[in-house]
Amino acid sequence: MDFGNGLTVKGCYAIGRTLVYQYQVSEDWFAPENSKTDLIENLKKSGYAETYFNNDINVEYQYFFENRLREKISIKSYELTSLNFKLGDYISIDGHPKAKGVNLKLKPPMGWQIEEGDRPNIVKKFLFKNNNYMIIVKDNIMFFSRNEISELLSDDEYVNEFLLEASSILSNQQILYHRIVSVDKYPSLEFTMRGEMERLGVKMKIRQKCWMIFFEDKIVYLQCSGLDNNEFTALEKLYNLITNSVIFPEQYDY
Repeated sequence: MDFGNGLTVKGCYAIGRTLVYQYQVSEDWFAPENSKTDLIENLKKSGYAETYFNNDINVEYQYFFENRLREKISIKSYELTSLNFKLGDYISIDGHPKAKGVNLKLKPPMGWQIEEGDRPNIVKKFLFKNNNYMIIVKDNIMFFSRNEISELLSDDEYVNEFLLEASSILSNQQILYHRIVSVDKYPSLEFTMRGEMERLGVKMKIRQKCWMIFFEDKIVYLQCSGLDNNEFTALEKLYNLITNSVIFPEQYDY
């Protein structure tokens, strides 16, 4: 099939969960500057993107001139999501009875439900299908300065104890990665884990991404949960955006 503009179909095959489309091009053919973006938009308009995303199918486009590879464009299945990654206006938990005196504000994801927490330490939760982002505030054993927490988080044994406790809510749990970061200048432990959870006799494979922010004599948990699937992988970008929007206003009062 000849598409014009020096582009002719060469073939198509599959490697594992990747569909590979091959094209023959003319000598003066070059890939447009925004080729990948255009291909993704075309897949969305045609309806294939949703199928590929839901079934974890990657796509690769290969362009040949005289049997030599001229250009290769790879698209991961999670890049084909139609999810919205926009944030709304700031909301604050200042004065909330479950906030335990913590003054924090952040931007919730647009289109998600915003609800009150239904358990003692859950302040707010944002909900979308099987996914949630929760703000949880707990008391720490004592007041810690930022320098003291930074020193504690440099101790692998101390960090592993926190990870062990945090992952205990899941069975057959596995810590996928962890690192020390700052959330609005406060030392924090970021980690992702997977495991199983049982609800009404049904076992579900769960994935979570969490930030433990050590705020004076409190620990603020930002906990993101969902089914362990391609949708959660795509939503990690959104969870990062929400957490990057976090502000503790009192530290900026002069």
